[in-house]
Amino acid sequence: MDTVNSTLAHGPRTRLPSAFYDAKGREIIEKIGMEEWFSGYKESEEYRKLGIGALVGDIVTRMVGSTEGSGDDGLLNIAGADGDLGKGRSGENGIKFAMSGCHDTTLAAILSSLGAFEGGKWPPYTSHVAVELFKDVSVNAQGSKLAEPAPRQPFLGSSRESTKTSSVVMRKPMQDWTENEKAKLQGFYVRVRYNDHPVTVPSCRLPGKHLEGDESFCTLVRSDMVEYQRIANGQQEAFKAVADKFTPRIWTEACAENLDEPAFPRAPQPAGF
Repeated sequence: MDTVNSTLAHGPRTRLPSAFYDAKGREIIEKIGMEEWFSGYKESEEYRKLGIGALVGDIVTRMVGSTEGSGDDGLLNIAGADGDLGKGRSGENGIKFAMSGCHDTTLAAILSSLGAFEGGKWPPYTSHVAVELFKDVSVNAQGSKLAEPAPRQPFLGSSRESTKTSSVVMRKPMQDWTENEKAKLQGFYVRVRYNDHPVTVPSCRLPGKHLEGDESFCTLVRSDMVEYQRIANGQQEAFKAVADKFTPRIWTEACAENLDEPAFPRAPQPAGF
């Protein structure tokens, strides 16, 4: 399949014999490839954790660091010749844009793990995924609506006005957060775009978990904290909580877990919840 797709992307001089481009044959090959590579992300939390959880965790950590306004959004960047973690390659913080190069399988793994990979087609050449962070500037740092929106700013504005907190909250799972820490992330939204088209995380379709009128803008944490406290099954949380479920605490240790368990989960573990 890779060979066929490569020749289609690079012009007639690279083409294989015409039999390789039979529409039905390509459809079957693509279906087999998609199931082999990505069905595990949709079905197993452990598969998601080991396959793509560390990267998704890094992305969410950077976003939470940005909401804190602490400068820790650059903590995961490589700084200096020795490869130490630091505040960006030259000590930057307040990072607005971070770009990572990856493979087509990485993009599909991210989307599949979030339950947002639809259509059943292998990512084409030049594909990309954008994970964007927005802020409702009418919500203050305690999670309450302001009487007047902040002046001279768009409704979905910069995330840099948040109150500073300890950077330890960035990678901490939602169930370990204090109510004060949760409140400081109210009013922040995450949108995922695949090849410039917004996609929706299934859990974010639920009431209180997206920007009113647009389900693709998922709350970073659940907006209704009273309702949040009443929920015991973990199925009503927002973007960070979805990512937390397959973000490994220590990846090398996670690889050695559940060795005696069956390859398939005993109960359904659908992606995106």
